[in-house]
Amino acid sequence: MPIRRGPWLLVVDIAVPLALYYGLKALGASDLTALLVGVIPGLISSAVSLVRSRRTDLVGMAVVISMVASTVVAVVGGDARLLLVRNAWISLPFAGITLWSLRHPEPMTYVVTRAMMPRRAPIMDELWATNTRYREAWKWITVWWGIAAVVDAIVRVVLSYTLPISVVPATDPIITVVTIVALQVPTIVLLHRSGTWHQVFAPHRANA
Repeated sequence: MPIRRGPWLLVVDIAVPLALYYGLKALGASDLTALLVGVIPGLISSAVSLVRSRRTDLVGMAVVISMVASTVVAVVGGDARLLLVRNAWISLPFAGITLWSLRHPEPMTYVVTRAMMPRRAPIMDELWATNTRYREAWKWITVWWGIAAVVDAIVRVVLSYTLPISVVPATDPIITVVTIVALQVPTIVLLHRSGTWHQVFAPHRANA
């Protein structure tokens, strides 16, 4: 699953949809209705984030398109489980975009990390231009991120169609947290093996 907006993700994309779903269920709403209402905050947040970025964001576009598509399919099909797998619809495009970026000179994980840490962009650019092991590390990080996103999608689909509908929304934040943590592992390990971790993420310690 894509990592977006830090703490804001926990509130808008996880806490609010869960509260809406279980609150509406307690009031007697159907699973489909409760899930549809729960999609709205995340959809609005993703759309606003995409508009405010004022640039082409393939991941952001994939998120919005996937959420809209899964909602339409669920409404037309009348099946709440089609909406439960909406995050898998997000993870798969994310995996595809991530792996496809390997065809470009700079893979997506490197580009995104650099954009998130503008103060460290100069050292990252210098390492990219001069350090082969650093470049290779980011390429393998990208591969592992793509694989993790595929596994995330598969797990979500399996759970959505094997667990009771009322249980699945509660598993969503667990899968999200596990995926986010898992995505950090190859980043840390591979950059440490390349000998560049401290230069990028702890420059003062490296200089010392």
